[in-house]
Amino acid sequence: MTHDEKAAGILDGLAAAIAEAPPPTYGWSEDEHDLYERSESEPGLPLTDEQRQRFASARSRQRAVHRIEDLLRLLTEAVRQERVPAPAVSEAAEACVRAGLAVLSAIDLLAAVGVPHGEQALARVVLDESVGEHERCWAREHLLRLRRPRYEELAARPVEGEEPLLPEVVRGFPYGRHGGVAGPDDPEPTEELLFRARAVLEALLPDRPLVWPEPLPEPEGRWYEGEEERPAWVEVSIVLGALMPDARRVTRERMTEGWRECTRLGIELQDSGLEDFIDRWVTRIGAWIAEWTLSWLALHLWREGHFPAWSTDLATLYAQRRVAVEQASVLLSEAADVRCDVSARHRA
Repeated sequence: MTHDEKAAGILDGLAAAIAEAPPPTYGWSEDEHDLYERSESEPGLPLTDEQRQRFASARSRQRAVHRIEDLLRLLTEAVRQERVPAPAVSEAAEACVRAGLAVLSAIDLLAAVGVPHGEQALARVVLDESVGEHERCWAREHLLRLRRPRYEELAARPVEGEEPLLPEVVRGFPYGRHGGVAGPDDPEPTEELLFRARAVLEALLPDRPLVWPEPLPEPEGRWYEGEEERPAWVEVSIVLGALMPDARRVTRERMTEGWRECTRLGIELQDSGLEDFIDRWVTRIGAWIAEWTLSWLALHLWREGHFPAWSTDLATLYAQRRVAVEQASVLLSEAADVRCDVSARHRA
């Protein structure tokens, strides 16, 4: 049997398994879930006719899922060995997703198919609200990976002619972070760097308290290891971090492309439109840079045993205006400790 014949046989088997699988049953009570588990090992368990039919259908669907999982594994191996037509495999895997059968494995297969056919199918899946949210998040994770080379290509474009969205002093500051992209961990303080850090904090300080605190706290752990889905803002930050890896590249043109990309990816945006999106994310990126700057100042000024008045004044304003509050509070706490130590030495 040729590779093409084997592939055709697997695809035919997959189509048959999907067609033969009974539809899912809904509305199970907690007691029925328990009865379902017990009924396999307790054949004489008293059940109603409706429960027998429901349990039989559920077991038949479970067998179909196991069969489909096996076929998807065979297809994945064939894809890796380039022994199967990508369009047909993508169509079959997407059919599994639509039917709700072995969905995560089918999404993994689409990712293995890759560009363009697997990517196109994943792009449809992430926008399909009939697919479960967890499954769409999983598809989006793969889609982000497949599209990352495009983001990196766009990020590499020169910024000349684009409209910058951060102040000039911030664009020239080589430190801080945005979307997980970090500068050097611990540059040594110099008079020039302290001067620039102060200027950056002054430039990024909003003129009034924010309605929402920025930046949002980082989620604990990896999103797929817990019961909660990855927050939408984390997915936005992944896209924007790839498109705009440093402050110089935070431009209106790239922010607009990021907004379009997030829409294509089916990421739930809390903003009503492009301008709201830009306003929120420019503020958030600035808050990430301010976080790093305040943390760096707190560390090095504590080592030097002296906090100039401008550093505590700015930290107080940041805390009051709900930006980088944790880092501002740490700086103020460290400054208070230094003052107490100095006072104690003077008394001694």
